[in-house]
Amino acid sequence: MKPFLSILAFVALLALGGGAAAQDPGPSGPLKVERTVMLYRHGIRAPLPGEAAVDAYAHPPWPVWSTPPSLLTPHGREAARLMGAYDRQRLSHLGLTALDGCPAPGAVAIWTNTAQRTIASGEAFAEGFAPGCGLAVGHQPPDTEDPLFHPVEARAVDFSGAKAAVAITAENGGPAALVAPYAAKIREMERVLGCDRAQPPCDIASAPTRLTPSADDGLTLDGPIAILSGTAQVFMLQYAEGLPLDQVGWGRATPRTLEEVSRLHALLFDIHARPRYMARRIGGPMARRISGILAARDAPAVNVFVGHDNNVAALASLIGAHFKMDGYGQDDPPIGGALELQVLVDGQGRRFVDAFYEAQTPDQLRSLAPLSLTSPPVRRALDLACQAPGERLCRLEDFLAALNRRLSAD
Repeated sequence: MKPFLSILAFVALLALGGGAAAQDPGPSGPLKVERTVMLYRHGIRAPLPGEAAVDAYAHPPWPVWSTPPSLLTPHGREAARLMGAYDRQRLSHLGLTALDGCPAPGAVAIWTNTAQRTIASGEAFAEGFAPGCGLAVGHQPPDTEDPLFHPVEARAVDFSGAKAAVAITAENGGPAALVAPYAAKIREMERVLGCDRAQPPCDIASAPTRLTPSADDGLTLDGPIAILSGTAQVFMLQYAEGLPLDQVGWGRATPRTLEEVSRLHALLFDIHARPRYMARRIGGPMARRISGILAARDAPAVNVFVGHDNNVAALASLIGAHFKMDGYGQDDPPIGGALELQVLVDGQGRRFVDAFYEAQTPDQLRSLAPLSLTSPPVRRALDLACQAPGERLCRLEDFLAALNRRLSAD
């Protein structure tokens, strides 16, 4: 912990007034990637119990999955293995690892949350990255609360449902304001559900909308986002898993439809992960861990974390990033995709940070398309809060200072 404490002290000094450093020019000479940190969302899983909260609106039987609820599917395991094999190629091209053979001890670190779908995703990634090497995948005991991924549930951060509801509503207007621009997407979901042809037809957009503290001082969300967010995700999972098309939204959901309603899934994170009050708590422990890795001189070259969509959404908010990946709605973390932060060093030894999002498309997941440098997943560069005008990269110290400011205030 000592190196991390020194990093926080350094960042605090910068935040208080290291103005001279801010005048330094951008990178000088060729840049070399020194280190990468990737926060993955787990791969394709079977739907969670009650995830599609539309029983009052949709009556046809749901498809039966051969994998028990919430677990990574065999299809999802193979997709994660393909991503691991691709990242080995990509990172070897950057000089962070050799192309073949087992990585040197300490060169690659993988840590997952404790759910089966995250552990199994990490194991599949490791097997793709270094086949037959038995690359270690670390995690706390299964189904315990790891405060790195579930800080609120692990009681590792202060949290008040009452304060959260007030802060979220003050920042973005609350769920009614968030959902207001998406009437057309709600109508599209009603068409897929088939309730638009009922008598009387459904009107999910008019469902009572509330964000209130729960009895245990958590949050209770009612209204269209709560009704449709999980349902939109279930339809995406059906497609990515490769279910017959007549079982993807009962045959009424095309890839274009899935991309449109994916934004309804992302609206859940505009309540539970991206607002300042929530991001600081949901993403704070992970952000601090990643900050320490980026600033250290002796951390592994390749660092992989495997968590959940809300972990990715919270971290993205803390670094000031938004993303739109192929086949998904704005700010919806793709299944099995990763937010990546890289440290680069220039010719004068100065260190910079760059950010990317990398994910297989829904079609690549569905077909288990082989990945390579010539047939890659989608990769997008991300804008960061710390970027100076006209600059693509952030100086490492500016990145750490900007992140520290976001972690220090709601």
